[in-house]
Amino acid sequence: MGGDLTGRFWWREKIFRDFGHSYLVELVYEERALQKIQIFRNPTWGYFLVLDGIVQFTERDEFIYHETITYLPCSLLPHPPETVLIIGGGDGGVLRELQKIQGLKRVDQYEIDLLVFELCQKYFFKIAGNYEDNRVNFIIKDGLLGLKESPSEFYDLLIIDCTDPVGPAQSLYTKTFYEEAQRVLKPKGVFIQQASLPAYFPHVLTNAYRNIIEVFPYVKVARAFVPCYGEEIAFVLASKEPKDWTRAITKYFGKYYHPELNSYYFSLPANWYNYIK
Repeated sequence: MGGDLTGRFWWREKIFRDFGHSYLVELVYEERALQKIQIFRNPTWGYFLVLDGIVQFTERDEFIYHETITYLPCSLLPHPPETVLIIGGGDGGVLRELQKIQGLKRVDQYEIDLLVFELCQKYFFKIAGNYEDNRVNFIIKDGLLGLKESPSEFYDLLIIDCTDPVGPAQSLYTKTFYEEAQRVLKPKGVFIQQASLPAYFPHVLTNAYRNIIEVFPYVKVARAFVPCYGEEIAFVLASKEPKDWTRAITKYFGKYYHPELNSYYFSLPANWYNYIK
């Protein structure tokens, strides 16, 4: 049942059977619908969103993730993106960063869980973009279905800001999904998708990489450390044409991102190459 609750207690995000991250929290909201949704408040991290027991972001460091998944692919385009497709991203953080870019003409967004969107608008409105913007088309729909209905070679940028491949996000890591993504992407466009935490869940990156290299001719893995995750998160990027991945063609500056970070993002630890053989 949804509702506001009070009282502090220790909540643990279970990573493995014998390992997790603990937070002293107040439970702000909880409901089990399409996904189990929880919103907690912690003195250090602020408000944070949990889906099916996994922390999605916190107020304290969400900008690292959202700037990375937005500005890194944008920096590889020959010009600022005009047409963008977001799949997932119901918290609005990606849209917020996109709306800072000059020349943006259209953003289509498919989010499968209306409740997540509504709760983020209520509790995380400070981090969300402006959904009243007439350039934004927000649609409650499964991402793969929405992708299949999209026109070919229409988008400069595809941002897949989804959960890990369990539950409703499973279809977003399939070969069929990547084939549709390749179809709707412009020749000079860029695709990006989060691929979990290889230190804990290497199979997510491995399976995503194996599927996407069968579809896209140019694929690259990037990494970023987001403190609340406790480890480096992986991103898979793809394109139809070769890219100078470590060089930012178009330059952006945020609270975290700046063009010189590109070389860091694409310098992988040696053990990560075991996941993408």
